[in-house]
Amino acid sequence: MKIGLRNVVVVWGMLLLGFSALAQTDYNVDGEVQDAEIIIEKERKIELNKEYKLYEFIKWKPERTTPASKPSEFKWYVYDVANEPMQFEPAKATIKQKDRSYQHYGKAGFGNYASPILDVSLTSVDDPNQMVGINIKHESFETGAVDDDNSGAAATEVNLYGVLLRETIKLESALNYSLEKNYYYGYPAGTAVNKGDIKHSGNFLNFNLEGSDSRLDDVWGVKAGFNFRHYSDNFNANENTFSFDISGSYTENIFLETEVRLSQYKDTGIDESRSYFRLNPYYRLRIDELKLDVGLSFSIQNDDLPDLSSNKIFPYARASYPLTPDYTVFAQLDGGYTFNSLYDFASEVGVLNQSVGVANSERLFDLSGGIAGNPMEKLSLEACVSFQSVKYLPIMVNSIADLSRIDMSFEQEVSNILTFGATGQYEINESHEVSVGLNLYSYHSKGYDQIYHRPTSVIQISGDHQFVPKLNVNWNFTFMRGIVGLDQNLTDFDVKLDAISKLDVSLHYQLKEAWGIFLSGENLINKNYSRYLYYPQRGIQIKAGVTFRL
Repeated sequence: MKIGLRNVVVVWGMLLLGFSALAQTDYNVDGEVQDAEIIIEKERKIELNKEYKLYEFIKWKPERTTPASKPSEFKWYVYDVANEPMQFEPAKATIKQKDRSYQHYGKAGFGNYASPILDVSLTSVDDPNQMVGINIKHESFETGAVDDDNSGAAATEVNLYGVLLRETIKLESALNYSLEKNYYYGYPAGTAVNKGDIKHSGNFLNFNLEGSDSRLDDVWGVKAGFNFRHYSDNFNANENTFSFDISGSYTENIFLETEVRLSQYKDTGIDESRSYFRLNPYYRLRIDELKLDVGLSFSIQNDDLPDLSSNKIFPYARASYPLTPDYTVFAQLDGGYTFNSLYDFASEVGVLNQSVGVANSERLFDLSGGIAGNPMEKLSLEACVSFQSVKYLPIMVNSIADLSRIDMSFEQEVSNILTFGATGQYEINESHEVSVGLNLYSYHSKGYDQIYHRPTSVIQISGDHQFVPKLNVNWNFTFMRGIVGLDQNLTDFDVKLDAISKLDVSLHYQLKEAWGIFLSGENLINKNYSRYLYYPQRGIQIKAGVTFRL
């Protein structure tokens, strides 16, 4: 199979639901009702899919407001009395207007390392059954931690999103384009380099179109999606991937999920076409409060690698059971293939080497389970443990020929991964919220001593606070340890990287209704750390600027 693309034509419906219809009437102040508001809400609640990020909200909070009665709560009475002269001014009834809804957001600022920042989002909800939105974002650093501008970086994004709702169907679409520029600055200290030789830029294009049946009383449920992704860089890498996903259900008991992936990747000395197909039928059993899905996972792929089968059949099961009204346990068993793409690898590692061969991974065994609950009204907790046995696990190692480039190696032997994760979120009150996340990883591979460039433990703590009505503070602390790099030019190949401690804080103050100011700091501990071997990161980064909402 060969896939040639000369033109990408993107046509989509742009559109979302409207939440209310507003009626306002202005009278003179002789005791009449002012600014009356009538809200008509649809019976059907339509929510946007969370996987498509329209824009990054600037986290301000409106001033607290007191509850206001709706006009429908008033009853009018007619009194059969004689008209008497009024010797006093009648009381004036006022119904408070609903808080204004903002559709447009933006911020612009500047920081050290000569780093401008721009983030603008515009949305339109004129029609209650359609919406369109656009977000434009840019952030760059002229200098970095190594040889000034040899370690600069820049990222520019354009995101479009639309929703169209009709009586029987709901359509969602998204178009995302990003341009990332950086440098291969992981060379040994004192090396003379030509800046043009180490410059790297990557283009990412992602188009998604999804349709689903919006009829709530239909025994059939259907959802279908199409996705196109393109990646290319300033060297020779070029990848195009088509994805088709179709899922259906009948009476909420019989389910069928289908995935199709078609990809063509070209690079220096590489021209490969790849395909992947997965069929996942299952039946849902309900035994008292136990919900159990039982079925099969059938996968086909065409990567011609040693000991990697062209097809695989594995049992599929998923279960959930409420232990109490506040706690639910869950578990899942699965197996098959993971479709890997250059797009995903380049998104994660900005200094990926050229001519990287891409292959699928085989999940020989994939089991996970955990518990989630709410021990208190404003406290939610979840804990999960999983075990995976994988062949051809992708591993990131520094290239032997050029240490500043990261190669993607696929471990032919079986790798076992044990993961424990726990999260918690506590809303102290309306103005303060704290969340905690913990992930522990244990790796074992027959081919490698380490799963390189993967941490063994990650702790993340964040908070959102409103200390005064117009001041909002967000902070995030990350601790990461256990990262090991691989330098095959050394006597001892393994290079242990220092633990990473990173604190980011952002403050926003709302000056007026539409305008605000922000001040943010990243890596405030000023910890010298490297996420990848030979790539030290920037120190303290301070940014400040203005925000608006309309």
